[in-house]
This record gives sequence, structure tokens and C-alpha cells, in this order.
Amino acid sequence: MRRFLFILIFLLSFFCVSKLEAQNPIWTDGTAFTIQKKKLEVSLFRPWKYGLTKKDELSSHILGSILLPHLFYKRRWVQFKLFEQRFLFSSRHGLYYPRFALNLNKRINFKYIELVPNDLSIPHTLAFQNEIILSHFLNEPTHCRAGDKLLTARLGFKYALKFSQSEHPLIYRSVLYRETIVLYPGFVWYVGADIDGHLNRFFNYFADLDYYAHEFIKSWSVESKLGITGYSGKHLTGFAGIKLGYSKIIGGNQFLIMPIAGFSYLFDLRKKEKFKNRLFKNDVFKHDNSLERDDKYYEMEEKRESLKDSIN
Repeated sequence: MRRFLFILIFLLSFFCVSKLEAQNPIWTDGTAFTIQKKKLEVSLFRPWKYGLTKKDELSSHILGSILLPHLFYKRRWVQFKLFEQRFLFSSRHGLYYPRFALNLNKRINFKYIELVPNDLSIPHTLAFQNEIILSHFLNEPTHCRAGDKLLTARLGFKYALKFSQSEHPLIYRSVLYRETIVLYPGFVWYVGADIDGHLNRFFNYFADLDYYAHEFIKSWSVESKLGITGYSGKHLTGFAGIKLGYSKIIGGNQFLIMPIAGFSYLFDLRKKEKFKNRLFKNDVFKHDNSLERDDKYYEMEEKRESLKDSIN
């Protein structure tokens, strides 16, 4: 009986906590949102992101760039209404050079994860990636609470310019599919969908599903990530979850299952003097993923500074 009461109290406590209004902002990865202007997110196992303007973002995985040089740019284009619902439309563009990563795998030559034949000459390739992104909140954000249940849809393609040719297959493991499939002739297209929301006042959740294909059904891969994120203050974020996949590739169909985890820290690089006349210095009631975010205050300050410079 005591055990039953303990379990009942625990479940009721969890239910009550989960119903409290969550205030943690939903992260911008994979969505149409960009990081705020002049903020830098430094992450382990995730791309670093920097807000160039209120609508423009640069991102790159700093450690990953040593093996796979790459750079991505995201632009928030327009917010619009459809059937009385608000949507945010963005695009993301990038390029990368996969040869270093594949050559390193040849030199290490792990027998149990052989991804590339030892006698294969890796081609010099510059790969391009472009995608459009559409996001919509089921529960709209306000200045007093963050939005909840953010739905996102993506559509994109990859294409590679090859400066040398290879006559052998390069894909032997599912984990490399999305990066190395672009080395085959023709376009690689993909579609994806995400949902991000608040689990309770302490944790958020995320789930996504992506489908990559070369020549429609000749070879393809389905990947999914499930996980939770936790916050410590306004700057430190941690996440943990699992990645699943199934690929139809050369060498046989393969399953992929692996844990994912990491953390990130958010730096505010805006000038401190811009806050001197503000009543609330930390934007207590304004969230990063508010559809009404416009940064008008910072625009006014920039205009004042440029006017001072012109006078001087």
C-alpha cells in the first residue's frame, strides 16, 4: 500500500510540474528561427552559431571543420498568415569539402568500421546544400511566455562539383550517407519534419524525421533523432537523446542506432552600454523564438551611433 501511495504521489507531482508554464526558449536548430543578433552559441557536438543581424545567421561546427570544412548561412525571409495561422519562412545555404574526412578514415583503417576501401582515390569535391524551412507554433508565443509545440518542415537538395573522378562506391556505413551520397552523379534531395516543445518547466523535448534520396529510390536513408534539452540559467544548455536510421546503400541495407549528447553556452556580444537606459535589462518577458521579435531598440541605438559618427 505504501509503495502504491508513493508511486501515486510521484505521478501526481510529475503531472503538476509538467503543467506549469514553461519559460525555456525552444532552440533554433533545424527550425526557421535564427539566433538573436550579436549572440554567439558555442557548442560541443553541435554547430556554433552567430547572429549577424536580426534575420541572418552563420553556423559551423568548429571541431568538425578540421575534418569536414564547411560553412552555413541561414536567412529569415518573411512571416505570413495562412488560414489565420502565422508561419515563418527561411532558407539555409552552405558548402563543404568532404575529402579530408574520407582520407583520414583510410589512414586510420579501423577494420571493424571500414568505410572506404584502402585502394580508393578520394575525389576532390565541393558540395553545395540548399534548403527552405517553414515553422509554425501550435501554441503561439507571447511576451509573457514562450511558444510551445513548434512544427517545422524542410525541403532541400545537395549537389557536388567534382574536380576528379572515382569509379568505386564510397558509402559503406549508414552514418556517412547524408554527407557522402553527394559524391555520386546527380542531385540528392531530402525532406524533413521536426517538433520541438516543452516537456515541463525544466526540460524541453525534440523529435525529427529526415528522408534523403539519390535518384528518388535508387538509394535512400531515413534518419530520426529523439531527445530532451535542459537549461541552467539563460546561457547553459545540455541535451541527450538517441539517433536512429535505416539506409538502403551499396553493401547491403543497414540500421543505425547511436546515443547523442552535448551542451552549449550562449554569449551575448552586444555592447553593455546599450542597456544603460533600459528598465528591464534582461528582456524578462521576451523569448528568443517569439514571432514578434524585432529588436527595434537595437536598431534605434545603431542609428544614433551612426548619426554621431557622421557628425564627428
